[in-house]
Amino acid sequence: HADPSMDYPFYWGHADEKGQDAGDGYNLNLPMARGTEWSAYKAQLAAAIERLQAFAPDVLIVPFGADTYIKDPISFFAIETADYTSMARMIADLGLPTLICMEGGYAVDDLGANVAAFLNGFSA
Repeated sequence: HADPSMDYPFYWGHADEKGQDAGDGYNLNLPMARGTEWSAYKAQLAAAIERLQAFAPDVLIVPFGADTYIKDPISFFAIETADYTSMARMIADLGLPTLICMEGGYAVDDLGANVAAFLNGFSA
């Protein structure tokens, strides 16, 4: 997600927030700078996937937001439509039952293509 020192959510989501009490160590925030392109995003996603594999969940819930799209009017990432397929493929390769929940995405003219690209990564 966006770096909260510069962008929404502003107050939480910092890398040092790792959970507390019984949940200590179960939270992983990977804030990314404005202008993050697929290569840098992919590296962070790979780190998150490695952490998921170590945790060995039975099921995965993915809150998918296409507001990382390069043309999104309120976001500052630089993810291209084709990148969403690669993103989803990395997640699908975990082989877990997965629920995808739609979140942000405000480049309305391109939203359908971005969502379709992401979903195609699960069916490839």
